[in-house]
Amino acid sequence: MALRDLKKELNQMDKTEIIKLVLEMYKKVPDAKNYLNILTTGDIEQLIKKYKKEIEKYIYPKGRNMDLREIEARKIIRTVRKMNITALNIELELHYVSCCLEIIEDFGYYDRTYYNALAKMFDNAVSGIFELGMEEKYNDQVLFLSSKASEYGLELNY
Repeated sequence: MALRDLKKELNQMDKTEIIKLVLEMYKKVPDAKNYLNILTTGDIEQLIKKYKKEIEKYIYPKGRNMDLREIEARKIIRTVRKMNITALNIELELHYVSCCLEIIEDFGYYDRTYYNALAKMFDNAVSGIFELGMEEKYNDQVLFLSSKASEYGLELNY
C-alpha cells in the first residue's frame, strides 16, 4: 500500500480505531514497539544496549574459519536509521567502528571493502555528531577511534 493510500485509510478511521491499530502494532511489531517507546519516553539507552549486542554478535568472528558477518551488522544499523533518531545512530555507528577496529587489531584483518565500510560508518557518525552539536560529548571517543585507526593505515577524519 502506498503512503498516500495509507493516509487516506487512516483519515477515514475514527480515533478509537487508530488507537486500536497502534496498540496492535505495538504488540506485534518489535520495531514499531521500539519506535513508539522512544517517541513517548525519549529514552534510547535500552535500545542502544540491545542493538550493540546484536552488532557485536555479527561483527565478531564465529567458528574456525573466522566467519565475519559485519554486513549483517550494517543491515541492523541501516534499519535503525529509518527511525530517524540521530543520537541512536551515532551510538551504534561508533560502536560498529570500535568493534571493527578490535577485529583488525586482534586478527590483523585486512580487507579494502571492510575498511571502506568502517570509514563510511565513521563519517556518518561524525556527521550526526555535528548535526546535533554534540562534538564535546563525543570528542574523546572519536579522537581515540581516529587515532587507533591510523595505526592500521586508516584515515578516519574528525
